[in-house]
Amino acid sequence: MSDPIRSSELEELMKDVVNVSEPDAEFMNSLRARFIAEGHASAKKNQETQMKQKVFLRRLTWVFAILVLVSLVVLFTRPTVVNALKRLFGYVPNIGIIDQTAAVLVLTDPVTVTRESITVTVEQAVLTNEKTIIVYSYILPVDFFIPDNTSFGDSRSPVLILPDGTRLEPLVRQRLNTMDCPQCSMRYELDFSAIPGNVTGAVLELPSLVAVPVELAPQDWKFQLNFKVADSSDIVPVIQEVVTPAPTAIGSEPASPAYGITNTLDKFVALPDGYILYGNISWTDPIIRPYGANSHLASIKDANGVEIPFDYADAEMYPAEGELRQYWAYKLSSTDFVAPLSLAFVVEAALPANEGSFTFDPDPDPQQWQKWDIDQAVLVNNESVHVLSVEYAGEGYFLFTMQSDSNIIGAAITDLAHPPMGGGGGGGGVPVVGDPFGVGFGYQLPLPEGPLTLTFTLVDILVPGDWNIVWSP
Repeated sequence: MSDPIRSSELEELMKDVVNVSEPDAEFMNSLRARFIAEGHASAKKNQETQMKQKVFLRRLTWVFAILVLVSLVVLFTRPTVVNALKRLFGYVPNIGIIDQTAAVLVLTDPVTVTRESITVTVEQAVLTNEKTIIVYSYILPVDFFIPDNTSFGDSRSPVLILPDGTRLEPLVRQRLNTMDCPQCSMRYELDFSAIPGNVTGAVLELPSLVAVPVELAPQDWKFQLNFKVADSSDIVPVIQEVVTPAPTAIGSEPASPAYGITNTLDKFVALPDGYILYGNISWTDPIIRPYGANSHLASIKDANGVEIPFDYADAEMYPAEGELRQYWAYKLSSTDFVAPLSLAFVVEAALPANEGSFTFDPDPDPQQWQKWDIDQAVLVNNESVHVLSVEYAGEGYFLFTMQSDSNIIGAAITDLAHPPMGGGGGGGGVPVVGDPFGVGFGYQLPLPEGPLTLTFTLVDILVPGDWNIVWSP
């Protein structure tokens, strides 16, 4: 492996970006209306999302610093800079982009243990100067059955035991996808703190298997893990590439990007079965607050017009405090195409609403999933939003169905006269003008007496323009 890069500039950049925080709570609470699929679960899910964001921000501060450095060095074309870039980044399947400024250790071989027809495999271990990542999976028997009302609780934590007896508990735990392992019942990641670079082995202890009741499977699993220095077969290079589309107005004449929005392809990773594309959307108009714009990949076609399948990927990046930027990533599930590819994006932005409002009068004691037709047209930001109906999802939460023939494809609402329990919205995939969308609002119990007045606070719009990106690997 190449010698690590040492730079005083990198140290200065690190000082500038280590204090990463979330945008103001008021804006985030209203903005989350676009991302909650089921209204009655929105309050709980908002809390969960906030916790995950805080954990991810702590985990990825160093990665953010490295990417800031890259945004500077890509302006240079000297071979020494290109070589430096190659040393900085690497991609590990199921793990993501890692920092290679210091030696990286990986698992020598997967470790498998089978007990009572249950097979558990420690598939990966990646040790960087930031953290230690362990990925394991398990396969349950085909006749494995979990009865109703079974307890899943286990207060004991997994532990990584170093040769000197140091015991590390995981800082982060998360479920991973099993699309490439259809026989796997679960794949799970455990992130520990970084361990000394001279450690060549450790013992992983799992008191029980996540999501399996303790009384239905063996407990106290142990795995002897051995590590080696990673080589080119373990880490895929990350290739830096800046591709910025030139947005145009809906008409034929070129125009400046609306709200100063720019959608950029930053880099890609070449995998055996496809590519992962990483990019960002940024904007300059402060009317769109932090986290207020998103870039959705709608379709990919090759030079012959053939559709290329793709899926979402973890962008592994979060904007700095107050930064008008969001990061995106997509995985292309094919290498069999004729370049160049045309990536068709749809850009969405959240704008403040001018307080258009509507009223409805629920029953004093509504039943869960009781529905009312509202059929009211509301003028919001000089565009008509048709409030079609509302359902009571329980626990004080109402889910409204709305529609607009304009470029409004989502919204957030509040009741100015009553404190909210939470807000939410429905939908998913690429937004389309004219499609119905869900908007939720939760009242603190007991429910206030009707009639109730709901006021628009934000509207989500599709930003006009040609956001296509043409790319060749």
